[in-house]
Amino acid sequence: EKYGVDQTRFFLMSEVTFGSDGDFSDNAMIRKVNANLSNELGNLCQRVITLVFKNCGKAVPAEVQPFTEEDEELLAKARALREKAGKEVANQAIHKYAEAMINMVGDANKYIDDMAPWVLKKTDPERMETVLYVLMEVLRHTAILYQPLIPSSANKILDQLSIPEDERTFDHLETSPIQFGASIGKAVGVFPRIEVPEPVEA
Repeated sequence: EKYGVDQTRFFLMSEVTFGSDGDFSDNAMIRKVNANLSNELGNLCQRVITLVFKNCGKAVPAEVQPFTEEDEELLAKARALREKAGKEVANQAIHKYAEAMINMVGDANKYIDDMAPWVLKKTDPERMETVLYVLMEVLRHTAILYQPLIPSSANKILDQLSIPEDERTFDHLETSPIQFGASIGKAVGVFPRIEVPEPVEA
């Protein structure tokens, strides 16, 4: 109740090696969840959905330009994530599965900062739409593959991406991309930031 079920699952599975003892502290929990979930994944999702909602007619872009080398590189990483995660699970290295997910989100955050779709809005709106579509597709892969670790939160992200409930299995990763023109709603925060309690003065 203190931190949330998904947040606790994420911390334990990302910080504790399967079959080994692990250390838990409130400070470590707060730092990990705020950094990897609130600041990185949650913020990425909110930025992308907000930009699409405001600049693409409250819908997934209806069409995209040919992908650039940077687009293809990020999409390739997302497509390779299932195999990578599967290998870590087969080796009972759940913490490395979580690490692969964290790294994927890090790559997506670097891409959005490099591409700066908020600038492209004024200079090249068609390129902006392509960048946002790429990010939505990467978020789809990430959220589907995050379901075993943070099931409730991952599905909240998929809801915001307008992914049908019957297209959220691993088998749909390659067969059911984000649908052009699908309506989306306003961004909703998925990972509230955990506030660090103030020390009590004696």
